[in-house]
Amino acid sequence: MITAEEIDQRAIGRIVEEAVSGWSICAPTWAAAVFDRSGVIAFASAASQGFERPARGDIFRIASMSKSFLVACMLLLVERGDLDLDAPVDRYIPSFQTPSTDVVTVKMLISNASGLPEDNGWSDHNLDLPRAEFIALLRKGFHFTEPPGQAYQYSNVAFTVASMILEIVSGERYETFLNHEILEPLGLDSTRYRAGDDPQSAPLARGFSTFDRGISWVAREFAEPGATAPVGALFSTVDDIAQWSAWLSAPFQADAHGGGDVARPRLSLLSGASRARMQRIHTPIPSIAGRWTSPRDDAAGYGLGLFVEHDSRFGPIAQHSGGLPGLSANMRWQLDSGIGVVAYATSEGQPVSDRAADLLDAVLRARDVPARHIRLWPQTFEAARRIDSMLRGGADHRKVSDLLAGSVFADMPAEIRRNQFEAAVARAGGLSHDVAPLADRALWCVSAAQLVWRLPCARSDLQVRIELAEVARQPVQRLVIEPLGAELAGLPADRDLVVRHHRPVLP
Repeated sequence: MITAEEIDQRAIGRIVEEAVSGWSICAPTWAAAVFDRSGVIAFASAASQGFERPARGDIFRIASMSKSFLVACMLLLVERGDLDLDAPVDRYIPSFQTPSTDVVTVKMLISNASGLPEDNGWSDHNLDLPRAEFIALLRKGFHFTEPPGQAYQYSNVAFTVASMILEIVSGERYETFLNHEILEPLGLDSTRYRAGDDPQSAPLARGFSTFDRGISWVAREFAEPGATAPVGALFSTVDDIAQWSAWLSAPFQADAHGGGDVARPRLSLLSGASRARMQRIHTPIPSIAGRWTSPRDDAAGYGLGLFVEHDSRFGPIAQHSGGLPGLSANMRWQLDSGIGVVAYATSEGQPVSDRAADLLDAVLRARDVPARHIRLWPQTFEAARRIDSMLRGGADHRKVSDLLAGSVFADMPAEIRRNQFEAAVARAGGLSHDVAPLADRALWCVSAAQLVWRLPCARSDLQVRIELAEVARQPVQRLVIEPLGAELAGLPADRDLVVRHHRPVLP
């Protein structure tokens, strides 16, 4: 007998196959995988004429997707009390020069707010830059285009300086620290710093460039890692990236299930709080920087080593692209569910990030994934239960006066509330008599202190919205009865509110 899970996996597999085969990509090969916290769900790949399709286990360079690994290492040092992200960079590197009296902090380096300009063109061809040469550049001083802490600018040099701080504080080369502190404990056995670290492992996805729109291809060699390598030199597989994502997104699962990954010591080498910190916006990205924003986003910014997009339907999504001569790549995942996509193409400048975003959107819609799960306060659900019973039993608001803050009747006296409720019910055709339990009628919530639920009526349903205050008694400070979906009034027909997809988890 085929299980529901198997049916779902087959459906996701078809979505991935159709998407990848239809991508307009100018590259020898390309591939994508969909994953959740249990691992890869589906994989598909394609190839141009004369090339073989990549296999799921092939190793590919992840380029700037490496930055999240560097930041995780740095946050380990923060948790151990060895590193202060709010300290000025020159506390650790005295020769680091800043413009005028402005201070660049360590956090600014890894949140792309240092004031150093974008430098992808330079850094893409300098992964093998000798350490002595980079140190010489640092001592001469870098040129800033913005005051530190004022604006988003993507800087590989800033992350390289951050990696030097890690080495100074830890007393180890980054490669060594990464291996024994992150890769080995997490079992990321196929993720490595150099292409030839394990010659017996799976094939490497070689990169190519074209200068005639794909008529001919020029192979790109892998540069040996130098001073700037921590920002973009790692190699990995789709399965390792899926596992890396699951570890990073695990703290956000706690809203739905409680406890996060506390009971899994192997996965707790870095606290959930620090991993969550990586995936929150620290530096907003303005809409004029269209390269990093999407029409689906309500907001976008850079966290710590990761981009964070607030999707207008699915809520926060963490992601990062990687690009080098011969490579375009992207990894992204929805924080609440952990469902994500990793994709790559073996040539530079390909729209892999956009294609991965479209694929993730299709998978999330196919599963109708909530934007977020929020565990309600017990007091919130108990207040909702009593208010629901009161409304369906005569609507005498004074019967629940012990639940209500004084502001509720100050805003509108009890008798007027009752009259307005009865008028709304009459317009809706009267209350339905046979109704589902309140737990089955809960619709959405903004926080643990708020709940919206359906009040069934004969012709058109109403909804009830309550909000509790945070003071000692936790009284209901707001009580609203309105037509179902009233929050959408005035919005364009194709717009939605992400909070409508926040699913309350009952205590």
